[in-house]
Amino acid sequence: MRPVHDVASIRAAEEALMARMPEGALMQRAATGLAATTAALMRETFGRVTGLRLAVVAGSGNNGGDALFAASQLARRGVSVDILPTSDTLHPDGLRAAQREGASIRAPRRADVVLDAVVGIGGTGPLRPAAAQIRDNVDAELTIAVDLPSGLRPDTGDVPGEVWVADHTVTFGTLKPGVVLRPDICGDLHLVDIGLDATLPRASIHLVEREDAGRYFPGPGFDDNKYTRGVVSIAAGSTKYPGAGQLCTAGARHADVGMVRSPVGGFPDVVAAEGRTDAYVVGPGLADQGRLHTAVSQALASGRPVVLDAEALTKVAAGPVVITPHEGEFARLGYSPGTDRIAAVRAAAAAMGVVVLLKGAVTVVAAPSGEVFINAHSSPNLAAAGSGDVLSGLMGGMLARHFVGRDPEHVEMARLAACAALVHGQAGALASFPATSLDIADRVAAAVAWAAD
Repeated sequence: MRPVHDVASIRAAEEALMARMPEGALMQRAATGLAATTAALMRETFGRVTGLRLAVVAGSGNNGGDALFAASQLARRGVSVDILPTSDTLHPDGLRAAQREGASIRAPRRADVVLDAVVGIGGTGPLRPAAAQIRDNVDAELTIAVDLPSGLRPDTGDVPGEVWVADHTVTFGTLKPGVVLRPDICGDLHLVDIGLDATLPRASIHLVEREDAGRYFPGPGFDDNKYTRGVVSIAAGSTKYPGAGQLCTAGARHADVGMVRSPVGGFPDVVAAEGRTDAYVVGPGLADQGRLHTAVSQALASGRPVVLDAEALTKVAAGPVVITPHEGEFARLGYSPGTDRIAAVRAAAAAMGVVVLLKGAVTVVAAPSGEVFINAHSSPNLAAAGSGDVLSGLMGGMLARHFVGRDPEHVEMARLAACAALVHGQAGALASFPATSLDIADRVAAAVAWAAD
């Protein structure tokens, strides 16, 4: 997992670190990392560094200083540097360093690469009209945001107006919530280590990655049997929505779990009979209110991990429960993501006493304690009816596998839920376009193998 910190924590950590270092040393670390990453991206995009034109669109603050010092290093490697100020004042030492290497302030013109260094984490509000005009005139093939794209709010990912969309974002010290939540604006992320780990507090927000998901798929051991690998029971599907039960059951079958119990037919390895269970999934397509009430009551009374989705979301009760609403279902529960998705999910989890997974292009999961796990590994193929049913089944299987013989705990359930979303995203990515949810279910096994590799 990669830690994610808010602006207040980053500011305090930077001040504490700067107090231990010579003046300007922290900026030099950031600039060197930015220059190295920019050069690598130049080679990747153009096959060379020397002879390219770089436009540095710089504001008056330290973000502009980072970019100007980086530009001075790139100029020494044969890059032609144009400085395009968005303020009457620029970082004086950074400007002098860049100009010593031949950079010059000039009117905007076409460039190969542009560094967006208008504002950093201290910036508020949208991209100003003057900066937007520079962006449009430069029209670079490769856009690199310095720390975060200008116009993006660092703590929330909210965009209150005009924003500078980047191909890549080079961020310093630690990931920011807004950067993680908006890959559509930030592009590919590159984290530069400036030594901030020494002064940052423990993170309460985490970005899950492939390796994190892999730990939930240990594979069968020498002494394992179907029960030691966990049993998941699924209550899903109805005459009104028969496909939901099929998809949910299909999602669970390849979750490295020992047994799947489900009334859904068509799978010779699935057991219809009730019995010992380590985790439950209730709700997808379960339109029969009598069956729904019985299934929810049984699952909640068991004390085992429970996934409640779709129709079951109206019957949420505090306990070892994960709920998986999309935004419409989240609204029906009385919540709205608003401009701060993380805060909204945290509030819902704390109020209901369950783990809340809010679906979306980026998935946000919160435990009642406030611990948050984010998955940004997704696929547009998941925008299909029934894909959420596959996720619920996969997650239920993972919960059964992980918590067999142990008591469920909210924070670990939240981490696992985010990892289930990551594997689900990989299944969507592996499914060929145009993909249906059945295609996604068919790729769960390959996605689990990818995570476990």
